[in-house]
This record gives sequence, structure tokens and C-alpha cells, in this order.
Amino acid sequence: MLGLKCKILHVDLSSEKTWTEILGEDICDKFLGGKSLGYYLVYNSILPGTDPFDPENVIVFSSGLLNAVAPGASKVSVVSKSPLTGLIHDSHAGDFFGPLLRKTGYNALVIKGKAEKPVYLWINNDKVEIRRADHLWGLKTSETTDKIRSETSLSASVAAIGPAGERFVRFAHIAFDVYRAAGRGGLGAVMGSKNLKAVAVYGSNPVLVKDPDRLKLLRDYWFKHFSESHRYNEIRNYGTTNALLFAAQASMSPSYNFKKPWIPVEQAARLSGDAVKEKEIEAPWFIHGKSCPIKCARYVRAKYKGIEFEVKPEYENLGMLGAATGTFELDAVLYFNLVADELGVDTISAGNTIGWFLELVEEGLVNPEDYGVEAKGFGDAEAILRLLEDIAYRRGLGAILAEGVKRASRILGIGKEKAVHVKGLEAPAWDPRGRRTYGLSYATADVGASHLRGWPRPHQPPTEGPAKELVPSLIKSRDRDALLDTLGICRFVSYPMDAIQDFIEALTGTRPDEEYLLNAPRRAELLARIYAVKAGMIPGRDDTIPPRWMEPIPEGPLKGVKAFLDWNDFKEALKEYYKLRNWDPETGLPTPKAAEELDLPELISDIEILQSMLLTK
Repeated sequence: MLGLKCKILHVDLSSEKTWTEILGEDICDKFLGGKSLGYYLVYNSILPGTDPFDPENVIVFSSGLLNAVAPGASKVSVVSKSPLTGLIHDSHAGDFFGPLLRKTGYNALVIKGKAEKPVYLWINNDKVEIRRADHLWGLKTSETTDKIRSETSLSASVAAIGPAGERFVRFAHIAFDVYRAAGRGGLGAVMGSKNLKAVAVYGSNPVLVKDPDRLKLLRDYWFKHFSESHRYNEIRNYGTTNALLFAAQASMSPSYNFKKPWIPVEQAARLSGDAVKEKEIEAPWFIHGKSCPIKCARYVRAKYKGIEFEVKPEYENLGMLGAATGTFELDAVLYFNLVADELGVDTISAGNTIGWFLELVEEGLVNPEDYGVEAKGFGDAEAILRLLEDIAYRRGLGAILAEGVKRASRILGIGKEKAVHVKGLEAPAWDPRGRRTYGLSYATADVGASHLRGWPRPHQPPTEGPAKELVPSLIKSRDRDALLDTLGICRFVSYPMDAIQDFIEALTGTRPDEEYLLNAPRRAELLARIYAVKAGMIPGRDDTIPPRWMEPIPEGPLKGVKAFLDWNDFKEALKEYYKLRNWDPETGLPTPKAAEELDLPELISDIEILQSMLLTK
């Protein structure tokens, strides 16, 4: 319909060969770009039984369809097989990598193999170099970024890993231009397994646009709208840093390893908006451009133990390194944030895993000295800092925690019921016991416990009625969010659907309808589901939530409430989700009808084989 063609850059680090592939309209019109195109490329590149650290695993950097086209469309999708879950995983980051990759002329970069020695990639328009990185190995993310820019271009965007990625920490992240991160799923460890320290990109080619005059009008109008609308005052003022106040009042905070989803306002305020605002400094130079009309990123200067530093906090950092570990000293939490960023560790998974261990210590279930660690329990800032460093360098107990909370609980043989994850991916800073049906979003998400896979509406406590009733709203939210990831649009830049259609029409000359657009991320979810079952996931068993979220909330306005009325309430909602997706309501496996409706008939034979396998099990 849109006449899209995708130019894919392939890099094989084992052979040091690069080549270009052009995908035709039959594929690009179906998957568009970003997340959806990334899932297509991974699905068709990696056998389900491949170990995430095998050189045959690929990592894909996929630009969104509207990167470098619409204001706020700055996100790049990073897609690979996750070392935490064994599932296809996508993580997203801005500000410049996606648009610059698009301006090189490539829609996506696919990397496979393993370099004999450390390397980094330098992509300068159509020139691609594999450069030695021995001198960068062991450096932190900011040091790596600075050195690569000095060797390539000060205008380059750099995606780099830290020591954690080099050591295959299963939740190592990828830092983009120091301050942004594709944090979830351990994709930094995939880069480390390939001896790939970084990817640097610079593109200066204009994106070919069918109607540039109309595009300019659209860009000017929507930039002004998002810059000036009162609706965005809160996010422009605080970014995401005020969210703990909301989460705590809604009984959705991750406090004390999700033991206390409700905490008093004055406690939450210590890690929230105004407290952070007092430390705010002017944003770095590159934030002042026209890449984003909202500019939600906050930058602060703080001091901890005599060390002055600058960092960019987000709610997930504050919630998971702070509230989840029982630490409410802001300067300490900001310093944890800095250390995690520099070492290349996902703050969500790190805070979750450390919070879990501190609960074991708090309750006397483990003696930390048995593991060579001094820790008093929740709120022990010095212990948290040491554990962050030990995880990144895989020292002592840190080598166990670096495996993620699911594996760590199995290795230690204790605390499995306190490990808060779904399918091996640690839960983020939103406890679902405060929102009806929200636990189902975690249970059915393609990657495991992600807060970015749809929010059921309206916002009600789980006691308001059967969770099943809000499943349609969850699916509607999920599809739209995944579309934004496909287009490269930030979640906070909330374009209405007709504006998205306007931009695509100006870009391509063709106006797609809403269903056409939403089918792209639906296809990605279908691929993810089939791949997961091929890789060994059993849907009816693994689409679940951790026991913690079925414990009654201990205090606050929703005291006694659980994520669902009971387990039967959860199961009925799960069946409804399966049904509305055209998946078998009993097994959770997609039906041939799902593939037919999404125009992917080539998947039908795979589905039929999996159906027979599940029936046998």
C-alpha cells in the first residue's frame, strides 16, 4: 500500500564482511520499521534454540518509520534474543541515533558473528568501518562515548556498552550518547558477547519525502502544539521524576521489593519531582535542538560522600534503585543511578535484584557474610553501591546476582516466591495491585515484565469488578504503544491517529487507515508468540504473574487488595486476552486464523506443528 522499501545494512563480525539488502514492499509495507521490522528481522535470522550469547544471535538497530520526519520521533529500536528470557526482546532509546541512522540511508542495521578482538562500528553515511576497540575495552560508557567521538565525529551518535556488557551481565544495557539507554532485556550483554564495544553513526542524507511543503507545515504545527499546550506542563516541568508520588498514592510503588505498594506521601516526596527539581541544571547542548518539542529529560547535579556528579534521573531509576531497595536518600539514589549508567547496568533489573536480596537479608533468610557481603537490609546504601559494582564486574555474590533475579533465586535455592519477575524479566517500578487488569499486561507482554505493553482503562482498583472486562482496553493501549515503537515516536509525544496518518501521507504520498497501521505491531506480537513457543515457552503456564502480586496490600487505602480478585479472575482475563487475539483460549497458541487475518499465511504451518506439540505435552 505505502510502497515502502527497506535498506538493511548487514555486518558479520566473524568474517568482517558487510553488505546491503533491499527488502521489498511485501515486507516493508507489512512491518513499517522500528520494533515491528526489528522483530521480523530477528525472527527470520535466529533459530529458536540459539543461545543468546551464540555468535549466530543477531542484534538489530531499527529506525522508526517517522525518524527524522516528525517532531518527537527520535526513538531507535534495538531487538535481539534476550539473555534474561530467551525471548525476542525490544528496547528503545533516543535522541539522535534513530534519526541519524535513517539519514545514512539505512532503515536497519543487523549485526551477527563475533569479532576476534574488541571492535566498534563506524557508520558514516554509506561508509562502514569495523575498527579495533582494544583501547576502549574496560572503559565506562561516558569515557567510551567521548573517545569514539574524538576518533570519528563530534556529531556522531554513539551506542556503547560498559564493563557489565563486556562480562555478559544478563541485564547489561546499551548507553546512547551517555544519557539515554536501551535498558531492558540484557541487550548490552549480547553486544559484549560479540566483542562489540559500540556502534557510532552519522548520517547527513535527507529523508526522501513525497510532499515536503506539507511536511513542513505539519512539523511546525505539532512542534508548537507540544511545546505550548498546558496538557504537557507536568512532563515538561518534571519529566518522569514526579511519578513516585502518583505510584505511591495509587498503591503501585515498588517499595521494599514490592512489599509496600503504598507508602506515605512525605516518604515518596523525598524521591520525587520537587526534590529532584531543586538539583536541576541546564540540559546539555544537544537537548536544545528541534528533536523533541517536550524535552522531558531532567539533568541534575548532586553530591554523595564528597563526590560531585551530574546525572539524568528518570522515575524507573528512582523507583527501582531507590524505593525498591528501601533507600529514600535522594543523593544516594542519584549516585546509584550514575554508577549503574557508567557501568552499563539496567537500573530496573539491578534495583529489582538487589531489592530481592536485601529482603532476604532483612528477614534473616540469608547471612550476607556467607557470600562475602556486609549488608544490613533495606536502605543500606553502602551495600547497594558495592553490589552494583560487584554485579557489573561479576565479583563474588555479584556474579550470581548478575544472572538476574530468576536465576539468582534458583542458584541460591531460596526466595523464589519473593522474586518479582515475569518470564525472567525483572518487574519495573509499577506494582499492578493498584490498577485493575494491569497485572495481565505483565503476564501477556511479549518480552516479560514490561510497563510499556499497554495500560487498561479506566484506572480502577482490582476490586471494582472482573479483570476480564478491561481486557479490550488493554489490547487497544498495547497496539497503539507498539505502533509508536514501530514509528519511532516517544510515548510522551501523544499524536492523535489522524496526525500520524498526515505525517505518513506527506512522507509516502499514500494515506494508510488506522487498521492498516495497527496491523504492523500485531504482526510483530504474533511473530514473538510463535517464536517463544518454539523456544520452549508454554503459554498457559508461563503467562503468569509472581506470587508477590497476589499477596494482599498490607496498608493504605487499598489495604487487602491483590492484583486480581483471585486466581480464577486472572485465568478468565487471560482466556479473554487469548480469545481477542485469535489465540486458542485454552493453550494461548495463535490459531491459523490469526495468521490469515494479519496476512502472514507462511506462519500457518508453524502454528499447526506447534498445536500438535502442545497437545502432546
